[in-house]
Amino acid sequence: MDRVTALPSASRAKFRDIPVDLLRGIAITLMIGANTVPYLLLPPVPFAIRVLSSLAAPLFILLSGMMVTLSRSRKQYGLGYFLIRGALVIMIAAGLEAVAWGIFPFIDMDVLFLIGISLPLAYLFLTLDREARWGIILALFCATPVLQLVFGYPALPLQLPLADAASGQAGFFLPTLAGHWFIGGWFPVFPWLGIAFLGAELGTIRWTGDTITSFATRQFAAVALGMLGTGIALWALFPGPQIIRFGYVELFYPPVPGFCLAACGMILCMFVIADLLPPACIPDPLRAMGECSLSIYILHSVIIAWIIGPADILLPLPQFLLCISVFAGGMCAFAYLMRHIRPAAAGRSFVVRLFLGG
Repeated sequence: MDRVTALPSASRAKFRDIPVDLLRGIAITLMIGANTVPYLLLPPVPFAIRVLSSLAAPLFILLSGMMVTLSRSRKQYGLGYFLIRGALVIMIAAGLEAVAWGIFPFIDMDVLFLIGISLPLAYLFLTLDREARWGIILALFCATPVLQLVFGYPALPLQLPLADAASGQAGFFLPTLAGHWFIGGWFPVFPWLGIAFLGAELGTIRWTGDTITSFATRQFAAVALGMLGTGIALWALFPGPQIIRFGYVELFYPPVPGFCLAACGMILCMFVIADLLPPACIPDPLRAMGECSLSIYILHSVIIAWIIGPADILLPLPQFLLCISVFAGGMCAFAYLMRHIRPAAAGRSFVVRLFLGG
């Protein structure tokens, strides 16, 4: 069994975990493609595209949980910080739904809503002992199929146009809202909060003191491959309906246990590979995008909602891949702009630093 090795870390002020930035860049790049598929790719969507699209959200959510551990341990941030940060993320999510998409916010539980509520909850989660933390993670995953069986899983989440809400034609009730947040929305608490908590738990392993603990060990790789293999086998036996919601082709509608286990195993494998790469071999464009993933998420959502969607053009796969490459390249250029202006924001407000990735 390999001993866990420690990678040298930078000073507290300039600390960056390069492999984590790489994985965040991969997550936002995959999400750009996944969120563009319904508006630009001519059906049928190849299965490989569906698999890659399905990896973006769990990677994004798990890494957000890890960041709670980093901010709590290295920067000594308290609960108040995560309450404010989570509230701001939820406000951003609500603003995107209302302004960009023209729908009444807070109903369908999009990914930023999940991340927003997970930030303070992950902080509280980390105050518990390790046995209790793993018990909570397992409970969230194990309860999900039971809740889906008891309460059902809607083929389409409720989305209310702002015009209908303004005219008093709202047709939803509190039970529907609660059902979307807990089990039936895009990214409900069950099981997605478990993935955020798993990220927070991984953060306690990775960051100890002033060191970054490498995941590139035989022990960690064996666990990662075991989770991936078991998850794939379980997913193949019980794949679920794999619903396509409003053209979104991810395979986690609904998120069945096999998918969750396979996705987490794949992410752990990605960590092993990222930690094996020499720093000189890590693509800097992906690192740059990982440094400001929230800003890129906001910008790419607005572009899809205001430009790509209204264009009403569906392309065959080769042209789609070309357009996605151009789109991602534009987001990369934006990331380098953010990197250039980030040092000037070091003493700026919390909100400015949140957007710039500082």
